[in-house]
Amino acid sequence: MHQQETAIDSSTPPPSPQPHHSHARVPALDDTEPGISAPVLAASAGIRKAMLIPVITALAIGTIFVAVYLAAFHAPGAHHEPLGIAAPDTVAAKTELALNTSAPSAFTFYRYSDEAAARQAIDHDEVPAVLIDDSSGMRLLVAGAQGPSTISALSGAVTGAVGHQLPVEDVLPLASGDARGLSVFYAAFGVVLAGFLFAMASYQMAPRLPLTIRIASMAVFAVASGLLIALIAHTGFDAIPASFGMVALLVGLLAWASAAGVGVLLRVFGPLGVSVSSIVMLIFGNATSGGILPTTFLPGWLSPLAQVLPPAAAVRGLRGAAYFHNAQLANALFVLAIWVVGCLGLQYVLDRVAARRAGARSAIRQPVLQQSVTQQSVIR
Repeated sequence: MHQQETAIDSSTPPPSPQPHHSHARVPALDDTEPGISAPVLAASAGIRKAMLIPVITALAIGTIFVAVYLAAFHAPGAHHEPLGIAAPDTVAAKTELALNTSAPSAFTFYRYSDEAAARQAIDHDEVPAVLIDDSSGMRLLVAGAQGPSTISALSGAVTGAVGHQLPVEDVLPLASGDARGLSVFYAAFGVVLAGFLFAMASYQMAPRLPLTIRIASMAVFAVASGLLIALIAHTGFDAIPASFGMVALLVGLLAWASAAGVGVLLRVFGPLGVSVSSIVMLIFGNATSGGILPTTFLPGWLSPLAQVLPPAAAVRGLRGAAYFHNAQLANALFVLAIWVVGCLGLQYVLDRVAARRAGARSAIRQPVLQQSVTQQSVIR
């Protein structure tokens, strides 16, 4: 019996030779980096893609960056910038008319009864400056905490409207550790960049990490970011004069919102998500944050983004907590919390949809596999 089976096997015809193709294959790139795993090398792009895709991507992102920042800051002008006036009606009307004539729609005017009311409005971030005209003379009260660029633009406009130089009194100056008023912007920019890099590293190292573990990882990152930035900006340099806890809270929420937002974009767009998230968070987010100039100086097509993107919310909250008796703090916390909860909720939905699709594919494959096993059993 054994000899018969051997004879049958030996009589099986040898496999037919494969036809020879005359077209030579393009040689693969050499492995110049020892240690790269075989799956990574196998998934590498061809020579043409490896040359063109990085060039196109980098040029697109760089062009968008330059276009957005130049559009926002090459010649900034006010759009409905709040300006207070505490002066007799004739003086107030004349000043308003002159400002509206020189720069239509540049200012929104608020009338105050006296200097005390004007100071309270400045302290609570209702207006950055108030023109006073009373028995002590005409002068301009300003909040230096709004930043030198803002105060310079407002004082120049008001001086031109009244026709002579005005004494300028800074009733709410910047902290000693923040001479140019840019510390809040730099803190926000650094945290958004860190959130972007965190999400990139997290999804590259573990793209199928369970959502609960990913949330825990984001929480650790957010808490650490808040504490470190508060320690540096608040305690180390005295650049953000809010309380340590408030700085840590706002920065931590910004870190979490940035990481969650970038994570969702990576999940939705795949490899393209890197470019999309860098444009949304790093370019538009920081350009519209209000850290360099108030959002009222942004072009009309950029201004709405300042109301919804995390960097602008964090800048508003940090500045309000530091100088303006927590003005706009509630709005900032709300926007950041919506980003965190919304992005995590969307990621949960995406995970559920992916799991259902995987289950459906598995259910389709199971009968096919069972049929194949049955056929093999019958043949045997």
